[in-house]
Amino acid sequence: MTPQQQMTYANALQIIKQGQSDIRSGENLQAQRPTTLNPNKDLKPLYERGELMVKQGQAKVRLAQQQMIELLTAVQDQQINNQAVTAEKYSFELIEQTYQIAIEQAAMQTLENCRNAGYTNIFYDGLYIITELQSSKALPEVHNATYDTFIQADGTQFTVKVPLSLKLVKDETTAEYTFRYDNESVFEGEKVALLAIEVIAPGSGSEALLSVRGLDLNTQRLISSVLFYIADASQVLSPTAAAPIIGVESTTEALNTPTATAVVTPPRTVPVSVIVNDSNQLIEKLSGLANPYFFETVTTGNSTAQSVLIADLIKDTLLNNSALLLVESDYIQRSYLGTEALSSSATATLTITSNADNDYTMIAEAHENDRSLEIGTVTLHF
Repeated sequence: MTPQQQMTYANALQIIKQGQSDIRSGENLQAQRPTTLNPNKDLKPLYERGELMVKQGQAKVRLAQQQMIELLTAVQDQQINNQAVTAEKYSFELIEQTYQIAIEQAAMQTLENCRNAGYTNIFYDGLYIITELQSSKALPEVHNATYDTFIQADGTQFTVKVPLSLKLVKDETTAEYTFRYDNESVFEGEKVALLAIEVIAPGSGSEALLSVRGLDLNTQRLISSVLFYIADASQVLSPTAAAPIIGVESTTEALNTPTATAVVTPPRTVPVSVIVNDSNQLIEKLSGLANPYFFETVTTGNSTAQSVLIADLIKDTLLNNSALLLVESDYIQRSYLGTEALSSSATATLTITSNADNDYTMIAEAHENDRSLEIGTVTLHF
């Protein structure tokens, strides 16, 4: 209830108590009988007054009860509406842009988000391309062009910097990995963010998801996420990416009649929208824990590209629409370690498992006790 609704409820409750008191007083008057000291006393006025008090008291009770019913109905309707809104608050549609406009907008927004979070050192370490056939850094010309875009977006802020020979180094004593780079002494004691820039093409065509994120270099915590759908990302994808399928229609005219050609659009492999159903508001409850978890994401898909795409979609909406703490251990693992296991800073896992075509279940599991909680479903619409 809102404060105003609570006040209305309290007032109605007080009126009911007053009405019940009037009824009791009226009934007492109606119960009066002649006494031995005054056997001839006219009790009719008392009876009439008592009858009136009972009727007035009953009217007060009925009116207040009706007010309470209307109030509680309104509160229930609001709760149902809020639950419906909350259940769908993590759903979203992907924005489509050309690649060049998308990377420029993503650069500006990501740098602003990182600066607003207190980071004045934002590392650029390249762009990664993830397709059905490969997962690797982009070619030098793409790498350099992307760097130029971020430098231009940075303007006179001078927050974008390049770590020299950035790599993960394993501590032989603790077996934990930390980022090391040649010029790290320059940034000692300062907050450093790392840009995670990925072009993900789960199909054989040229469409892709551009995912630009920022993460804390030391804690792995996700700071910012910006996504765009790119209908034609051929300028950054590997040359091995297949071209659109061309179909040929036969004609019944003479042999020397030119044949008609038709472009057959391949099935879309990047969703138009993502529907996250959290009907029990568990994401909000997990976000409000006194000792919050740090969640990493684990996704099952038909390919690495599809798994990465789904994970990036989920991380984006959770970061931008909830207070969940997310870590980028999956990105660090595939980009800097390969097959060797990473000691993650996560204390819990969000597992997204496939149920059927384009339908997934999201489960939260705490590392400390292996307790799991089914949060809801994720549906991709193409």
